[in-house]
Amino acid sequence: MGFFSSILDSATPKDTSSALGVDIGTSAIKVVELEERNGVVTLVTYGEIQLGPYAGKPLGAAVHLSPKQEQEALVDVIRESAVKSRNGVFAMPLSASFISTTVLEAEPDVDLSALVRVEARKLIPASLSEVTLDWAELEAASDDQSGRSVLIAAIQNTAIERFNVLMQFAGFDGAPTEIECFSTNRTISKKKHAVVMDFGATSTKMYMAHNGVLTRMHRVNVGGAQVTQAIAETLHVDFAAAELIKQQATAHSEHYTTVKQAYETTYSRSLREFRQVIDHYQTKFDTEFPYVLICGGASLFPGLANQLLDRLDIQVELLDPFKNVAYPAFMEDVMLQIGPSFVPALGAALRNFE
Repeated sequence: MGFFSSILDSATPKDTSSALGVDIGTSAIKVVELEERNGVVTLVTYGEIQLGPYAGKPLGAAVHLSPKQEQEALVDVIRESAVKSRNGVFAMPLSASFISTTVLEAEPDVDLSALVRVEARKLIPASLSEVTLDWAELEAASDDQSGRSVLIAAIQNTAIERFNVLMQFAGFDGAPTEIECFSTNRTISKKKHAVVMDFGATSTKMYMAHNGVLTRMHRVNVGGAQVTQAIAETLHVDFAAAELIKQQATAHSEHYTTVKQAYETTYSRSLREFRQVIDHYQTKFDTEFPYVLICGGASLFPGLANQLLDRLDIQVELLDPFKNVAYPAFMEDVMLQIGPSFVPALGAALRNFE
């Protein structure tokens, strides 16, 4: 069962044999439908639809759609992907939430509820009346830690209402909702320490987990759309052409060096931040990460792994979320290729089978 069930599970699906995971980003909506067949969670269908054209923008562009445009896009991707399940699990953007870990000075038998609300007023940059709050107690970072560690999460009430309306419009009345970081975390193995970087269209997120439980999140407002813009400016082409060049880039492409430089320029400062956070975590837990898992649409550029290795001094692996489900053998190459961009959608769908 996922965290924050008291506020983020608006309902429990009546039928647990199938589920649709939905990831609504700033540049695309992705869906993954799973079904349990003979005790095995199996891929039924998946799909992606670019949001730029709904706002009169090119493919790959990050946009803010009106509720009507968003509803239209969701219905379109569900129809075009031939989705049949009516059990939806929606991965809510991290940008609509606030998550933090803290240590509360309290004895083991003390109820933390009141203390959490007091601490939340200090941490959350909004009135508690404007958010829905939940929390979970975490394992102590060390044996000699004083106090009790808690993970506090708050979601904007306006975002919850937006998703409720969207669910109902698409025929998923009462569908569960969770913050995307928990969907992503569900797709990785529950190692003692793990770190994931999600390279999205407008932001990059880093998640750290201890024994399968998220303990740290760090987000920067830098993403793949900025990489595309940098390519467009360097090559003097429009955004649509630059996006195509980025997506098709290989080590032998004509403009590989330009794409590589755009990535380095765009993410240089963010990777320095991530390195500081990683160093602090490794010192705190007296551990070392064996590798960093990367996902998100912008993670598919083949030169990114070496850039991360240079900046972070840690090996890098693409996250393969579909390793957790069954699918036809002939689809393996495709699944490995698209997997990193479908992580939150796949993780959301897996929630139904926990």
